[in-house]
Amino acid sequence: MKQEIKESIRNGYVHGYLNEAGQRIMPTIDDLIKKYNVPASSTYRVSSKEGWKKQKKEFLNKLRQELDETKNLELQDQLYKCEKFISEITYSLFSKTLEILNSNDSLSPNGLASLSNATLTAQRIFIANKPAITQTEDNEAFETVMGILDEIETLKRSSG
Repeated sequence: MKQEIKESIRNGYVHGYLNEAGQRIMPTIDDLIKKYNVPASSTYRVSSKEGWKKQKKEFLNKLRQELDETKNLELQDQLYKCEKFISEITYSLFSKTLEILNSNDSLSPNGLASLSNATLTAQRIFIANKPAITQTEDNEAFETVMGILDEIETLKRSSG
């Protein structure tokens, strides 16, 4: 068996190939023997001698590990984006609530109750989805939100 055909069969068996849909196809040695029209006994002998089966298993394990790591990074990125959106929405709601409280001296009791409920709901959502990120800008945003909450609490107490 020629060296280049042997390597093609080995690579096809150990690594497989990607089809048009991007799926990895792992042909059997028999499939490759038919494709390359080579003697089965020689191919199986070389395969056994060089440990193709073990190589294939190691390749698949490594590929699976790399795919798991990639998927994990994608999920972490999605979670970060969700946490950031929740933080931004909560901050916006707190800011708007503070703006309404500061600009409207004659807020009705129902209006104050609605603002309080909205703020409390936003606070619960934020706390339940507290960002796991410890970067400086996220800490500053959190401290700003907490400051706004303190101001809202002070205004509520002074309103009676």
